[in-house]
Amino acid sequence: MPRHDDTRRPPRADEAAAIDLARASQARVYDLLLGGKNNFEVDRQFVQELLKIAPEISELTRQNRRWLADAIGRMSADGGIDQVLDLGAGLPTALNTHDIALCADAAAKVVYVDNDLTAVSHGQALLADDRRSFFADADVADPAAVLTHPAVTEALDLTRPVGILLGLVLHSIPDPAGVVADYLAAVPSGSYLALTHPLNPRDGGRLAEFATAIEEKLRDAFPHIRFRTRDEIAELVTGLDLVGPGLVDLASWWPDGERTLNASGTGRLVLVALARKP
Repeated sequence: MPRHDDTRRPPRADEAAAIDLARASQARVYDLLLGGKNNFEVDRQFVQELLKIAPEISELTRQNRRWLADAIGRMSADGGIDQVLDLGAGLPTALNTHDIALCADAAAKVVYVDNDLTAVSHGQALLADDRRSFFADADVADPAAVLTHPAVTEALDLTRPVGILLGLVLHSIPDPAGVVADYLAAVPSGSYLALTHPLNPRDGGRLAEFATAIEEKLRDAFPHIRFRTRDEIAELVTGLDLVGPGLVDLASWWPDGERTLNASGTGRLVLVALARKP
């Protein structure tokens, strides 16, 4: 199977012509924060400005990936999940979803979904010779288009439980509750949702001020981004059975000895939840 390091290439001429180099890309910025190389000067400049506000955000991004890996392992071990739909997957990176899923179950299948041009190019290149992992070029905010995409319908059996990943995606979608509901309606009981979402308590406190500063900087490049309150994020998993420790901030998910984020600062900026459809 080709690995991420083998597929780092510049976009083809037709792809490059369609990429707006005057604007940062969420997929490329995320990749850069993880230490990736698939980015442009506009992305690097934006990340440097972001790091001035939140120096720990690279570690936060890495811990988000670590959490998703833990969630995939739990879904496989506890729920027997052997098919995963990774929504808003972004660029191939460390701890690729299919690598994690296949380690947990050699028969697992994974479908990545994204419509970022750079992510599509590199994702399709990575998976070109892979018969258990696939890439769907589709808009995550349009569940009907995703769920009818050939890569999804041919790879996944939606009559059997599916693990749905939504890692740092929904803050870019205006109606996340409707989107999540549509995906959950398409999968049977026993399916899982693994969710990470930026938090802004909007209560006038220090965390709210910090979150607002980051949110406003992100909106310079991504105007539709919106961090949400705990109650708003909790609504996304209403009706599901939360896996312990429930809906918590990213720092608090791990036992004390395994934390790498400050539980009173940046580590509180992202809420995580792993939940099972009853």
